[in-house]
Amino acid sequence: MTGRNNTIVFGTVLAVVGLALVWGGLGPLSQSRDAHGYVMSDSLSIDRSSRAVITYDVGLLRGHYECATEEAFILKFHSEPDDVRMQGTASGSAALFLGIAPAAAVDGYLDGVAHDEITEWDCDVDDIVPVEYTTLEGTAIPDAPGTETFWVTSASGTGQQTVDWTIESGEWAVVVMNADASTGVSSQVTFGALAPSGLVAMSWALFAVGLVALIAGGLLLYLTRRRRGRDAPLPAG
Repeated sequence: MTGRNNTIVFGTVLAVVGLALVWGGLGPLSQSRDAHGYVMSDSLSIDRSSRAVITYDVGLLRGHYECATEEAFILKFHSEPDDVRMQGTASGSAALFLGIAPAAAVDGYLDGVAHDEITEWDCDVDDIVPVEYTTLEGTAIPDAPGTETFWVTSASGTGQQTVDWTIESGEWAVVVMNADASTGVSSQVTFGALAPSGLVAMSWALFAVGLVALIAGGLLLYLTRRRRGRDAPLPAG
């Protein structure tokens, strides 16, 4: 009986470990990535009456990845991605501007200009949920953002605009404006980070090993139960 009990324990442990590995591998494989491998958030709706919306928290750009680690623990074994993407589409007819620049340069550009700063935000696995803004009043009219030279990366125009950037050390600001610097910023913006290289291959390997362990554990339990039924003593006649 001791050998049979040990087999049951081993089979159970094998099945549980296999299930955990399968689940861990499925997490990254089920994530929605664009054609270039970026894990993107759902849209953040921006609708402010000021001339610009900014944030100094560049972590917002890879926030969706950070949320995803809560569901896919395999991502915790990778460092945070530095290659990030921001995409936006104007909700109205105005051309949209997206840009990233040194915080000091943005502060100077928007000095005295009415703008909103994203000071707090949260997310779940798919969505950017409660977003808090701090409104800064002003009457100055800035030049069109595209005429400035301090942006490290930017995009502007009608239709979907995309900005890719590798996060660098330092203080940075992410800016969303109308391309003509007019008031009333209304757009749909998404943020994403490039999935670590080798993540898909590692996930498939994890899934495959887990599936084998799960099947092997289940088979051990099935055979042990079947043997127990066959070896059970017949009732007295």
